[in-house]
Amino acid sequence: MKHYTCPDCGGSMEWDGAAGGLRCGNCGKAVSVPSGPPAGFHGYEAPPAFPGLEDFPDRAVRCPCCGAETRTDSCTVSMSCPYCGTSLVFDERQLAFARPDAVARCMVSPERVKSLVREWSGKQRFAPDLTSKYMEVKFISPQYIPFWVFEARSRCKYSGRGCRYRKGPGAGRTAATWHPIHGERSDDLRNFGVPAAAGIKKDYADFLFRSTPDDAFSGWKPEYFAGSWSFVPAVPFADAEMQAKDEMKDEIGKRIRSELNCDRAEFSSFNAEFSSKAWRLVQIPGYFVICRYNGGIYVAAVNAVTGEISGTYPVSILKVNMAFIIVTAALFALCAFIEPDMVVTCTEGGCRPSWGSIGSLAAFLLAGALMLYARTWFWLRGRVLGRDDLKESPWLRQIMEKTK
Repeated sequence: MKHYTCPDCGGSMEWDGAAGGLRCGNCGKAVSVPSGPPAGFHGYEAPPAFPGLEDFPDRAVRCPCCGAETRTDSCTVSMSCPYCGTSLVFDERQLAFARPDAVARCMVSPERVKSLVREWSGKQRFAPDLTSKYMEVKFISPQYIPFWVFEARSRCKYSGRGCRYRKGPGAGRTAATWHPIHGERSDDLRNFGVPAAAGIKKDYADFLFRSTPDDAFSGWKPEYFAGSWSFVPAVPFADAEMQAKDEMKDEIGKRIRSELNCDRAEFSSFNAEFSSKAWRLVQIPGYFVICRYNGGIYVAAVNAVTGEISGTYPVSILKVNMAFIIVTAALFALCAFIEPDMVVTCTEGGCRPSWGSIGSLAAFLLAGALMLYARTWFWLRGRVLGRDDLKESPWLRQIMEKTK
């Protein structure tokens, strides 16, 4: 176990991306940590074997600074002492299990995360005007999420049928013209990441992986984890490889449809073989932020390397209703401009409103607008209207319990 304390005042030191090293939270002293190049991919003929979590039993750990004793679970690699805040890194667990081949260093401070989330929420199109001012942000220390990353060379033989959609007779109808497809193709498939943390929400994991640039990775050093929580992979390598193969097959199918210019393809046979398989283990830092606004709970993931954000945010029902009214009125005006006879009937005696046509047009537009409104409402309800993500995210509740 390693711990990081200031050589001047004895305070706890944590990783500071802006300083490129460790910084004391008490006196501000900085200690630089030189970075090294990341390790490359590992080739293999059979999946490599790693020890299971049962080989890392729960144990009591005594803080070298305050002497307090606390228990750590089998998968914890780094943490902060719950009593004095000293950064503790159990590097022997990481070395015994699988040292990461590459680590994306945390570059965004917790203080910056708080302002970023407020600014991001307030800039959303339908967010209340005072969101950035009155949103309460409770951020959690950065969490390093492990990912298995795969690449391979594929050779695929396929056959089936494909189609292109075209407009058929009648409004809103389509007709499909099917034709046989078959062929063979080879692809280089690179950078397919599978989260190795158990239970993490897939949307957030995919966001962290996609938003981290390749040049952000460095070689593993235990100092990078000082002041954060990190864990050994909980998803077995074999399971991750199967998931990566499924994603690779989906990508091959997309490339086939794009090459054949098909809207839809149904494969009667799809035989993909993989060679030159390689893997590596990486760690990517992210902040999982819990926000409160007007009684609602919102969760956002912040990439601790780039500062990019993905998550839920408050929505102003007034703005949604106003947008609904404006769109309906604009559609009515557009129809009146294109077909004025539907609104005004002109004769030798003058012009008068066509109330019957106006009513029919208004009813038609209102029905369509209501359907669009209902669809928008349910989308907002599922994405940004304050659904309690904590109830649906056991992994997030566990992190909150661990970092109290």
